[in-house]
Amino acid sequence: MHSFQISEDIAHAETLPASFYQDATVFERAKDQIFAPSWQFLGSVDDLVKVPGAAHPLTLLEGCLDEPIVLTRDVADEIHCLSNVCTHRGMLVAEAPGNERFLRCRYHGRRFAMDGSFVSMPEFEGAENFPSPADNLPRLPLHKWGPLLFTGIDPAISSAAWWRSAGRCRRPTR
Repeated sequence: MHSFQISEDIAHAETLPASFYQDATVFERAKDQIFAPSWQFLGSVDDLVKVPGAAHPLTLLEGCLDEPIVLTRDVADEIHCLSNVCTHRGMLVAEAPGNERFLRCRYHGRRFAMDGSFVSMPEFEGAENFPSPADNLPRLPLHKWGPLLFTGIDPAISSAAWWRSAGRCRRPTR
């Protein structure tokens, strides 16, 4: 990868070299340093999880982060953003949008509540030290702004700080 510098003074602006857009190493670094620690738009509540029991699987930044997630709305009307990968064998727990009572992995039948907490697994009743918190589906942070939903794999700043910084960005005046 070729090195380049970006001046803080816009009067010294230059076009980035073509390698910036073509280099796989740059793309991987951008995924790790730009997209994974930032907030990403998911869509509208009304389009994704309008009613209690709704489960809507999607891929976070398909073609970039490719993180399988599922948005759910539980019976208490809370919206959750969860990993859509079973904590046992890595299968999806929601394959299509729908209205569900629980999420279920088709591989071994593990069931999860709509908030991602582990509920049951066939033939494991009475097993010692099972389940543990590691059996719950991992939660991703979720920010709701009006009807719009945002999440991130590991946001570097809180959603409140993110919105404060966005409020400081202004369109240039002519």
